[in-house]
Amino acid sequence: MRLAIILFLLTAAAVRAQYNGPESVEYDPVGDRYFVSNTTGSVIKVRSQSGTVSDFVAVSPAPYGLEIMGDVLFACSGGSVKGYSLNDASLVFNRSLGGTFLNGIATDGTYLYVTDFSATRIYKVDVAGNSHTTLVANTSGTPNGIVHVPGTDLLLVAFWGSNAAVKAYDRNSGANLGSVSTTLTNIDGITIDCLGRVLLASWSPDRITAFEWGIISPTFTDLLVPGLNNPADIDFDFVNDRICIPNSGSNTVTLFDISCNTGVTEAPVVELLRAIPNPTAGVVRIEPPLSRDEAYILLDGRGLLVGGGTIRCGALLDIGRLPSGAYTIEFTRTGQRLRVVKE
Repeated sequence: MRLAIILFLLTAAAVRAQYNGPESVEYDPVGDRYFVSNTTGSVIKVRSQSGTVSDFVAVSPAPYGLEIMGDVLFACSGGSVKGYSLNDASLVFNRSLGGTFLNGIATDGTYLYVTDFSATRIYKVDVAGNSHTTLVANTSGTPNGIVHVPGTDLLLVAFWGSNAAVKAYDRNSGANLGSVSTTLTNIDGITIDCLGRVLLASWSPDRITAFEWGIISPTFTDLLVPGLNNPADIDFDFVNDRICIPNSGSNTVTLFDISCNTGVTEAPVVELLRAIPNPTAGVVRIEPPLSRDEAYILLDGRGLLVGGGTIRCGALLDIGRLPSGAYTIEFTRTGQRLRVVKE
């Protein structure tokens, strides 16, 4: 397996000037772009696939954790959570949580979950109802990055400090469901990759570490990502199979490719499949036409399983019931993936 191929490592002085205290990277599957919060410059920047970096919106207090839910980019800003339209960067949500230092943010597609680094709390935010509750009143440690485990009620939270822990909480009750200790110091970011592994970004050592949650004695694997310098709040790009890493110590962003192929295909893939039309209002056909019935799964932009079944030979696939956004059709026999955008 080709496990680690670096695509972009922005290290030149001219490139470093584009970021100023990068803290969080959030991949936008609809726009196929990367948002980067800058804590020193108090601005969220946007990076295209070609490498062009531009300002998206100024945020005060300075933005930290970023998370996309629907068509809104949410940012931790001081003691508040603010939401900006992905279309025009207009402020569409602004709620004070009474927090001290909001840092990490995650979503399960309905609610936001926010860590308070200084107050050692986790908040649950109902965006639709413009309300919030304290999900965990005391985390007994300094919570930093947070991620929701797709298909479960688990929230995994990475902690600051020596021999830092990763703790699990129930997203409904806030109950502590267990923890794992590491030999890492100061874990800043946490995410889940296409292989279902938990990824951690630590400052000492400067490293991206992978492990499997739910194993009694997990193996911690260094992914050997080069050029890291205080890696902060990471994200995983499920469309391009990349770890998105802001280096807060060097004002750079690293995009690191991994292989998501877990097995050997039955036969070599000769032709690349396409979904037509793309974008679509609902119904797509696969071109070239499938020569046999194919089992598939359907993932949303965050990698959450939202559908699946079997596409019959020559039949159409209807995704009209799904919300607007980017989706991935993955054929389980061959491992082929198609990106399709639902309008």
